[in-house]
Amino acid sequence: MKEKLISKMQAFSKAIVVPVLYLPAIGLILVICNFITNPTIADALPFLKFGPIQVLFKVLYSGLISVFNNLGPIFAIGVAFGFAKKKKEHAALISFLCLFIFCAIQNAYLTEHNLLHEAVGNGQNMMLGFQIVDMGVFLGILIGCIVGALFNKYYDKDLGEVLSVYGGTKFVFLISIPIMLILAISFVYIWPPIQGVITNIATFISTSGGIGYFTFGFLERLLIPTGLHHILGSSVWYTDLGGVATVAGKQYVGSWAIALAELSDPGTAKLSLYTIFNNVTLCKVFGLTGAGLAMLSCADKSMKNKAKGIYIPAILSSCLAAITEPIEFTFLFVSPLLFLIHSFLTGIFFYLLYFFKITCCTAGGIFETLLYNVPAGIAKTGWPYFIILGLVQMATYFVVFRWFILKFDVKIPGRDGTEDVKLITKKEYISKKETSHENSDNHRYGIGEKIYQAIGGIANIQSIDNCFTRLRVNLNDINNIDEEMLKETGSKGVIKRGSEVQIIYGTNVHKFRDALEEYMEKNNLRIKGEE
Repeated sequence: MKEKLISKMQAFSKAIVVPVLYLPAIGLILVICNFITNPTIADALPFLKFGPIQVLFKVLYSGLISVFNNLGPIFAIGVAFGFAKKKKEHAALISFLCLFIFCAIQNAYLTEHNLLHEAVGNGQNMMLGFQIVDMGVFLGILIGCIVGALFNKYYDKDLGEVLSVYGGTKFVFLISIPIMLILAISFVYIWPPIQGVITNIATFISTSGGIGYFTFGFLERLLIPTGLHHILGSSVWYTDLGGVATVAGKQYVGSWAIALAELSDPGTAKLSLYTIFNNVTLCKVFGLTGAGLAMLSCADKSMKNKAKGIYIPAILSSCLAAITEPIEFTFLFVSPLLFLIHSFLTGIFFYLLYFFKITCCTAGGIFETLLYNVPAGIAKTGWPYFIILGLVQMATYFVVFRWFILKFDVKIPGRDGTEDVKLITKKEYISKKETSHENSDNHRYGIGEKIYQAIGGIANIQSIDNCFTRLRVNLNDINNIDEEMLKETGSKGVIKRGSEVQIIYGTNVHKFRDALEEYMEKNNLRIKGEE
């Protein structure tokens, strides 16, 4: 029962990642727009004052910020797409149609019963041109989940020759319509008390001092091995749980949207405390750098040079690209207690961000962090204090990790008495070098073939998906995989949970998924149930 529940939660986590994958890219472009239209920057670089340049980037900013004001439809499409095992594009379209129908029905019901407010606000808002009960992104997630579940069960439903035109994916759409009718009317009455609970939780987080921020930081790291941290992060970054704020006369929901809006608003003197929720970058850039340096310093003298080949790239991946798996999973596998300490320290430094009122807006690695905050100024973001606190965190991690490893003789790579810690061999170098040649069809085909063979072939594969850094495959037998062969493809590690295997590749994981799926397509290898 427990494994089944966790498996369902992981499926949801995996689905919700689909729309989230695009939001950091949008945020980065918004920051660039804000940088170019910033009066202080324009004074320093006069060519930026050129009228068409200012108009172009202001218009682009307005276009992109609207994404954060319309996350409901985006999540409805993305979550259904992520949940669907086959014919994902059909699931996405059906989910959007269902959301549109839900909004139209609820608006008509509110109008019919004189429940429609004269203006938006006070529990009602606009979505897809209809004034409805304000469920925000939760509505999109709910409909995406319902459609995704129905789609996986009935997308290949056969109604016989006479009714064949209504079978398959059309059948999913047809049975979704009465469900939307029931939900649209029900949530007129059900949602207000739910919204009250959400508001109370958000109020608790924002008024409980540093406890709320500590709890978020602690759990966001602790849940990483399960993949469920995506649920926690998304619920705070993109929903009411992360705060609601009015910036320049417009309402923004979720800590990420609030931070981006406040960064570009000249009337905001200092970013709000909600932006602290976005600062997971602190432990990625500084904390894990300290942990990596501690592990390197603890390596046996005879293995020191070899250990550098493992730890230095891992440290740089975390600091520059915010890819934390190589370091985190190194000490997770050899000492889960050390991972618990890591999670606790992350929570402590989230608390310190609150205590010192350091309200940076961060995303990605160190360079993105500077790009987001430096143009906005010290008074608004307090970015130098963020750096200072980060250096303190780095030193703390170094001291704590080094003490723990030496005190309890933790057998991390480099001090485990084996020769497994090694520099990249010539064969591995050639393999990695070939991987970089993305235009090589033969090499891409070979990578896909190796992954396919390593996970047990078509008879073992149930589904294929990915998140930010991991290729996620559901298998009939998770023990029927070749981890050594996966390493040859560039894998940085493997996690097994229930029927799911997560293969860690990094932010270029989509290339490996594409290689696998293209290999299967070229060889006409279809997962059972796929048409």
